[in-house]
Amino acid sequence: MTLPLIQADNMFGLLFAFLGLAAFGFWSERTRLGLWVSGVILTIFAGMLLANLRIVPFASPFHDMVWAYVVPLAIPLLLFKADLKKILPESGKMLLAFVIAVLGTVAGVLVGFAVIDMGPAGHLVAGALGASWIGGSMNFAAVSTANGLVADGTLTAATAAADNVMAAFFIAFLLMLPGLAWLLRLIPSKIIEQEIHAHEHPEEEKEPVLDMGALALQLFLAAACCFVGFETAALLGIPKYGVLFVTVNALLIANIFPRQMHKLEGGFTLGMFFMYLFFGVIGAAADIVLMVETAMPIFLFVFIMAAVHIAIVLAGAKLFRIDLAEALVISNTVAVGPATAAAMAAGKRWHGLVTPGVMFGVLGYAVANFIGVALTQWLG
Repeated sequence: MTLPLIQADNMFGLLFAFLGLAAFGFWSERTRLGLWVSGVILTIFAGMLLANLRIVPFASPFHDMVWAYVVPLAIPLLLFKADLKKILPESGKMLLAFVIAVLGTVAGVLVGFAVIDMGPAGHLVAGALGASWIGGSMNFAAVSTANGLVADGTLTAATAAADNVMAAFFIAFLLMLPGLAWLLRLIPSKIIEQEIHAHEHPEEEKEPVLDMGALALQLFLAAACCFVGFETAALLGIPKYGVLFVTVNALLIANIFPRQMHKLEGGFTLGMFFMYLFFGVIGAAADIVLMVETAMPIFLFVFIMAAVHIAIVLAGAKLFRIDLAEALVISNTVAVGPATAAAMAAGKRWHGLVTPGVMFGVLGYAVANFIGVALTQWLG
């Protein structure tokens, strides 16, 4: 028998495997385990399992295609509703909390990098993780592509695994904090006091109608953003930073045509589907034996980064009298992403924080690529 079972040149076999992983990721988000550890982590580890059982290869042209084409296409799809003009007037002190949380992540990257030796590619890892803990997995993918971390598949997979596992523990920690009486005395929260005993349940969201015309238009615009972005980077002599120009193009469309883009449904979901393909690929790129030898310093780095981040967020909330609930939701949306921040706010019945949590998550998506690349260059 020739291993892996699905060879690197078998494109339909790899489509079968990785589209299955993406479907598994979406399905797992609705399970009890998926709600606890997230579909992202489950998809990454399912990809690892397939590769290390020698069902799919660790590397293939399909892997390269996902990195080169699928991830850049996902970026605009996830940013097309980033109407930044809505964020400032609706934010209150949450904009200040957002700035503090971003600074907390940057400080955590600097402290972790100073304390933990992650080898010669440590600055690439630090930059990608810094972007992830300001925006999310999309930004991890974009900065990993821009700074060249993707050249080492095992290191990329180890970094992504450490990132997502620590994120799961971080979410659990944030959910625990509002129940600490001493913390509420230290950082008061009218939101928690008013709604902690509320019994109403959040309304169920209606499933959006599938509009193929809207999806086709958004895919066209995403491809246009990528085409213009990478051509611009090539003309400037910096082709590996094409994803930054893709981000700029997507933000320009979102903010020049906010009403038109708001009417287009399904793009964000399609972008997340592309990202689940990416999650499966980075999991399948991991040789577990090599990853265990490589990942421990990265786990320690992420732990230090997360600890510094939350310490600065709580200190900033105390100093600037920011509501504890607002600070925790912003910490979640910066460190993990808008989806988990919205879920946290809804689950805690802080209904007024659901929308700001999503909006600031989008703002995190918008700035994280630039900060991640800047951190990579600085630390390198």
